[in-house]
Amino acid sequence: MIRVKPITLATTSCLLLLTVTACSSNPGTPVPATPESSSTPTSTTRSVPKVSNPLDATKYEQNPCALLSQAQATEVINAVRHRQGKGLVAPLCSWYDDRDNSVGLGLLPGQGGLAGAYTNADSDSGYFEAAPDVNGYPAVFAGTTDDRKRGGCQIAVGIKDDETFTASVLLDKSFPGYADPCALAAKTAAAAVTTLKAGA
Repeated sequence: MIRVKPITLATTSCLLLLTVTACSSNPGTPVPATPESSSTPTSTTRSVPKVSNPLDATKYEQNPCALLSQAQATEVINAVRHRQGKGLVAPLCSWYDDRDNSVGLGLLPGQGGLAGAYTNADSDSGYFEAAPDVNGYPAVFAGTTDDRKRGGCQIAVGIKDDETFTASVLLDKSFPGYADPCALAAKTAAAAVTTLKAGA
């Protein structure tokens, strides 16, 4: 079995920061998000949804590992450990099961919100797909490289018009949800929104 776990954290970092930085371990160069991008029409003429009930995530921006309780992390991926890493905008946190399958969460405050993900809608190497609202908050599945058939997926959720968080997953072929990683990304995001609502 081919395992790619040594690069799990680095890859997760790249996914979580797709709206603000390029990533050397994945092909494709993301387009930086800017506050102005929310008012600039994209070539796809997609309309960026507004966030009707903003959430204050300030206390989690430097402590993303608090976005999932141990019970939530166990339910989502049967996590046995977690680790916080350094991001370019704010830290990110990854949870791992006993086979190093992982889910990651990170906040992107002041980076243009979902408009940042929408700027990547026409990426040739990536993917962009509308997602069902996550507990009442607008979301898209988006990434600069499409690895959904290889156990990877990312969802971006707008919690303010200028702030999102991303939930990303990296799964091994042995994981039961390997064929549909986006379902686990959405489940992880829903758990994080529950935490954010409770902490508001």
